[in-house]
Amino acid sequence: MTKLSPIEVHRLLPRTNCKKCGSASCMAFAVKLVGGKAALEECPEINDARYLRQKLALKELLSKALAATPTKFVIHEDKCTGCGNCVDACPANVAISLEVSGGKGSSSRDLVLSIEDGVVKVLNVKACRRFEEQGNESRPCSVCVDSCPYRAIEFM
Repeated sequence: MTKLSPIEVHRLLPRTNCKKCGSASCMAFAVKLVGGKAALEECPEINDARYLRQKLALKELLSKALAATPTKFVIHEDKCTGCGNCVDACPANVAISLEVSGGKGSSSRDLVLSIEDGVVKVLNVKACRRFEEQGNESRPCSVCVDSCPYRAIEFM
């Protein structure tokens, strides 16, 4: 999945531009939804029975996008096999400990990624080199994504 576009969201909205949500138009509301500054429930028109399919599609689309961590990680647990390639390859994990990142040491909450219950989990999002506050927006790290043979990790 690529970054969620306001246009994708707008296509599923009623497009009546009724302004009942407090936005100037349905497109403006779509922008707020994508930015996490509005909730779908703020659109009274979407609750009309005519828009049931669109409402369900919007809920699914938005839930995936808003489930991303601040680094915009999305982990597809249904695709993850727990192989640990991402954990081993993560530069931040390796910087902490080659043994821990390689799965030989004890679990450390300083790690960015770890395998728990057979799937990858994000432990310390602030240690991720992709985290916006660390100023890596010019060339964000994607080693974990690139090392996953099952495409279980992506960034939105």
